[in-house]
Amino acid sequence: MAGYRVRVWFDADGLGVGQPARDNGVLELPVIPQPGMELADDEGRVATIRRVVLLASPDPDGAVAVLVCAPG
Repeated sequence: MAGYRVRVWFDADGLGVGQPARDNGVLELPVIPQPGMELADDEGRVATIRRVVLLASPDPDGAVAVLVCAPG
């Protein structure tokens, strides 16, 4: 199944608060998610997608969008 490569940024203390978001790498999803959707990592922790930024051209890793996520 073909998918979209998206780069995930995780902001542990919330958008615009404290430390900046950290890059969690690239994953492939069947659709480009929308704000409000949830993602779970390999350990079962859930993050909510807060922002989706579509890139004008793929980054060097082939990602076409950046997801900014925050806890729960």
